[in-house]
Amino acid sequence: MSKLVQPPKGTKDFLPEEMILRRKVIETIRECFVLYGFVEIDSPVFEYFELLSRKCGSEVEKEIYVFEDKAKRKLGLRFEFTSPLGRYYATNAEKLTKPFKRYIIGKVYRYENTQAGRYREFYQADADIIGSYSMNVESELIDLAVFTLEKLGMGDYEIIINNRKILDGIINAAGIDEIKKDAALRALDKTAKIGEAGVIKEFKENGISEENYGSFMRIIDLDPAAENANKLSILKERLIAEIKEESIKQRAVEGIEELNSVIENGRKVGNGVAATPDAAEVIKFDPLLVRGLGYYTGPIFEIKSKDLAIGSFAAGGRYDNLVELYGARPEGACGISFGVERIIDIIIQKNADVIQSVSSPVKLYIVYLTEKEKPFAYKTAKFLRSKGISAEICVSSEPNIGKEIKYADKKKIEYIAIIGEREAAEQKLTLKNLKTREEKLSAAEDLVEILR
Repeated sequence: MSKLVQPPKGTKDFLPEEMILRRKVIETIRECFVLYGFVEIDSPVFEYFELLSRKCGSEVEKEIYVFEDKAKRKLGLRFEFTSPLGRYYATNAEKLTKPFKRYIIGKVYRYENTQAGRYREFYQADADIIGSYSMNVESELIDLAVFTLEKLGMGDYEIIINNRKILDGIINAAGIDEIKKDAALRALDKTAKIGEAGVIKEFKENGISEENYGSFMRIIDLDPAAENANKLSILKERLIAEIKEESIKQRAVEGIEELNSVIENGRKVGNGVAATPDAAEVIKFDPLLVRGLGYYTGPIFEIKSKDLAIGSFAAGGRYDNLVELYGARPEGACGISFGVERIIDIIIQKNADVIQSVSSPVKLYIVYLTEKEKPFAYKTAKFLRSKGISAEICVSSEPNIGKEIKYADKKKIEYIAIIGEREAAEQKLTLKNLKTREEKLSAAEDLVEILR
């Protein structure tokens, strides 16, 4: 087949059956956002490249799709929603109610290597809160995540948390120069992909010694089976003893207290934190969690499947300095992003038949046998649609009942209504349930309750 008729690398077409599942997932996430008081916004798919790259880091900058318009302006397709949010907030701050709780669901674009669960065009669903420095914001977003994943039927996941303030402290305690901090964090962020040898190699390439790496790993050497509070307590003692610069020490301790607050809030409301030492905790502190985007300033988190090697399917963190970059006054800000494609991939991997089992949004397929019955068929369809019931009308000039039943069956439409001369005369329809094969004569008014 010609290459030109295939979608570009990293993109894909979706069949109608796949779209039913996709729409269900997206609408479930949207409903959860609304239930938590978030309001929807939208912004351009492309922005000025300088805006998108202002605080994303050099690694992500390489992934932005860049182009020039006819006026030679350098533009880029959005690769996530947070940088555009900074520009949006700075532009509209005076019109917005604070704290500003917004959500956006749409496509983003990244020029990166494709693999399982990773595409170049994909949907993200983001919820952010701007206008508060309280750790209650992190707790609210984690609560939203737990609630949403429950609605989606996503089990067997864990929420990994860390804090960029803690990472800054560990970097300092390990003897890594401040100007090389970003390079060290970028390398450490790839630990799962390139392993220890790969991280050490990148350290050396950036003038950071293997001894620095060893010091970093020694400081974060904690019992993985220990409770979050115990890990943070031990790490706090080490950082107080080993960080030389007082301001960095204070920020690291502050970062630990922030995570303790988030964990304690989770314990109080039952969000993935064990109520007793024996119970398993869904929220887990991991000092190696980095999150590659350079704008994070506080707590960061990722949500991963425990039983599928598909990477994180939701992530986020605090970015208190971001809106200031775009001309707004400094504001506390934190957000979470759900990777819609990865969530769908996980649902399909856990239930290979899920696409085949989804029901059609069309509730009734109406077939009229001759032109004489056409007005009544359309009148009935219009009535049902006015009641919020999806109805499709056969468009064949000479319908064959057998073929039309097969068509409705294939589309997973549960009911078919047949209108012949007798039905039109009585202003009724012969309603057939394609699952049970039962049929009966019904008035249009009776169909509303049956089809609901």
